Amino acid sequence: MNTRISYLYRDACNHKSFNDTIVAGDLFIDHLTPFLKDRLLFIPSKVGMLDFQPNEWTEDDHIWHELEKLEATQEDPTMNIAAEKLIEQFRIAHLNEWYEFS
Repeated sequence: MNTRISYLYRDACNHKSFNDTIVAGDLFIDHLTPFLKDRLLFIPSKVGMLDFQPNEWTEDDHIWHELEKLEATQEDPTMNIAAEKLIEQFRIAHLNEWYEFS
C-alpha cells in the first residue's frame, strides 16, 4: 500500500492552492504531526516535495504549507521516496527549525 499526502498553500487573504503526492509505503498523520510547525505547517521543498506559492510574491505570501490529510492508495508513487525516509526528512527539517531563514 502507498500513501497520498494532500496539502495546501493558503496566503494571508485565504486564497488556496491544493496539491498531493504519493509516497511508497504506509504513512499516517501521527508520523508527521510531531515535526510540523504548530502541528499543521511545513515547507514542502525542505522534505523533497513541491512548494506552490505564486512565482511573484505579494505581502500576503509566505513559505508555509498546511498538511491536509493522508490516505492509503493503490496508485503508484509520484515521489521517489519511501514513507520511512520522508518521516526522517520531516524530523530533520523540524530539528533545523525548517531551515526557515535559509
